[in-house]
Amino acid sequence: MKSIFSLTLSILLFSLAADCQNLQKVPFDTSDSTNGYYLAMPPASGNIRAVLVLFCPFRGPETMLAETRLHSVAAAGDLLTIYASTGNKITPDQIAIERMNRLFTHVLLQYKADSSFFAVGGFDLSGMIALRYTELAWEHPGEYAVHPKVIFGIASAVDLAGFYHICERQIKKNVFPPGVNDAKFFMGLLDKGPGSPEAHPEQYASLSPFLNTQTGPGNEQFLRHVAVRLYYDTDVEWQLKFRRNSYYDTYLPDGAELINRLLLQGNNKAEFISSRQPGMRSNGNRNPTALSIVDETDCIQWIKKELHVFSPSNPMAFSGPYSFGVPDRWRIERSSFPPPFAPKVKLTGVEEIRFPPGWGVAGSEDYWSVAYLLWLDAGQKIDEAVLQENLKIYYDGLVITGGGPVPHNIPKDKLVPTRVHIQKIKAEPDDVDTYSGTIDMLDYMAMKPMTLNYMVHVKSCNDKGHFPVFLELSPKPFTDVIWHDLKRMKKDFTCE
Repeated sequence: MKSIFSLTLSILLFSLAADCQNLQKVPFDTSDSTNGYYLAMPPASGNIRAVLVLFCPFRGPETMLAETRLHSVAAAGDLLTIYASTGNKITPDQIAIERMNRLFTHVLLQYKADSSFFAVGGFDLSGMIALRYTELAWEHPGEYAVHPKVIFGIASAVDLAGFYHICERQIKKNVFPPGVNDAKFFMGLLDKGPGSPEAHPEQYASLSPFLNTQTGPGNEQFLRHVAVRLYYDTDVEWQLKFRRNSYYDTYLPDGAELINRLLLQGNNKAEFISSRQPGMRSNGNRNPTALSIVDETDCIQWIKKELHVFSPSNPMAFSGPYSFGVPDRWRIERSSFPPPFAPKVKLTGVEEIRFPPGWGVAGSEDYWSVAYLLWLDAGQKIDEAVLQENLKIYYDGLVITGGGPVPHNIPKDKLVPTRVHIQKIKAEPDDVDTYSGTIDMLDYMAMKPMTLNYMVHVKSCNDKGHFPVFLELSPKPFTDVIWHDLKRMKKDFTCE
């Protein structure tokens, strides 16, 4: 048994050492000699698609490394992880909020990150500060460096007044000495700061992300378009047995009520997460307030889904900030663009393809008919010359490989040059520009020449980082009924 424990400990220490080799300690606030730095772990690929920032209170950010592998999972998924401390701050006052804003500004400059792709988390009491920052950023967007689209709390208080009263209950019960001592310390800080909730309700209404006792809309209304998760160890049986705590001595009622109010406001991206495993500190002690209550893989997948981060290693997990309809039984393919079989294509983004059931079936009415959505990175020029060049490169590569990793064995006497003809036509309704043309190419399935008719629709979208381009192709004439189904994807397309 001892040897098994030693082996497990060795593996853990080796993992931590490997992580630390990739971590960067970055100072951002020279006025704070204790906590004026953060730890950064860039993604393994070097390509930062989004940023995860996690705050802890009362200790240095390096203390989080032993309790969570969030940074490791994030690095594998093209996310930059930032660990930082909120120091001795327990209220989201102006000093705490401004300090958080300075950190975000520094990260943006240091790593040239996109401010639209930030997920922010707060552990324990840092959760209140992170939540309040997010509310203020959406209430006054011009005053804040980032506007988090994803926010989560881990074992976090969410109601400052509720937290004050939990401290009162702990002192009055006087059962669990560490909890009593913490309660006395926190109440001392609150009494010196905003005072009690009864004496200064206006302070609590301003500082707290949410007030359970408030009947009308509170600060939580500014989270209505934000993906919110609150993680808790909900094992109240353990709380009762070992600490003599009921539900009302925990953050659970306030956390559940906040999520419920967001749901009632129409925020269907608000979630209360009951941990699948009990909270354990790195020393092996059972503790409901622990980072270990978070399933790291699930959390990172959720962040990528809500931020619409595309991962080439798991393309079908991508959830774009758009929706569209396609006919039943059509097959879906999704990949980064340009695709591997046509790496010289000069346009970049994400490619979504919809194949009808008979796409590859000779003699079918659907044969070679296909619809594309290209979710292209912003700033790229689209005109006749660009489309002609890139469509030729794309279909040259498709003919040679069939879209697979191994080139076809095509006899030389069967090869035909790929020729693309295109013209700009009158824009269809809701198109920025519309193009039409033909592609003369080899049908590599039948090994004979073929002509595809196609249409291209350049559209605009409420997304500063991307724009959609739709393509429909078929050997059938434009008058054929297949074009009704091919255009369905474009017709039903909506952006968030």
